[in-house]
Amino acid sequence: MIRSSRLAAPATLAVIAFAATLGLAGCSDASKTFGLEVTPPDAYDVASEAPLSMPPDLTLPAPQPGAPRPQQVSASQQAEEVLAPQTALAKTDTSMGPGQEALLQQAGPPPPAGIRATVDHQAELESRSPGFISSLMSFGGANNGQTIVNASGEQRRLQENAALGAPATTGSTPQQSTAQPKGLLDRLFSIF
Repeated sequence: MIRSSRLAAPATLAVIAFAATLGLAGCSDASKTFGLEVTPPDAYDVASEAPLSMPPDLTLPAPQPGAPRPQQVSASQQAEEVLAPQTALAKTDTSMGPGQEALLQQAGPPPPAGIRATVDHQAELESRSPGFISSLMSFGGANNGQTIVNASGEQRRLQENAALGAPATTGSTPQQSTAQPKGLLDRLFSIF
């Protein structure tokens, strides 16, 4: 009895190994992975590329020995840009073409100085959560009781102005109130 079980174990393993091999060979992805199936290149994927050519009017400036390279920045300039980035930005070429100037004239007057800081400050105030006590007392956020621009009404006004050919500044800006609802304690005290 011991002998037959010893012979059955290798035979069972051989059958399992043979079945696994057949199973893997039957899978198309596995056969490609193991290199059992040849995959020739697709005729439509293979294309010849145009040869490189030089432009006919290519003329390079003559080298001048000892002259500094135009793209090379000196160490003192790099240090200045790191310590004071606004000076590096101020040195940029500000010459504009006629198209850019016409676009700027059509855009209207320049924004007031410091507008970005003002917008960032207001956005930071609006994003703060009011806190537990403020929400209980309904003190609201920074804009409690203030008015803000009604976006859909403003869009309608601008579209009407554009359709009539009037400037965008014609008419009054529609606004909406941002008054907060009364808090729990506020409502309780208003009963008495």
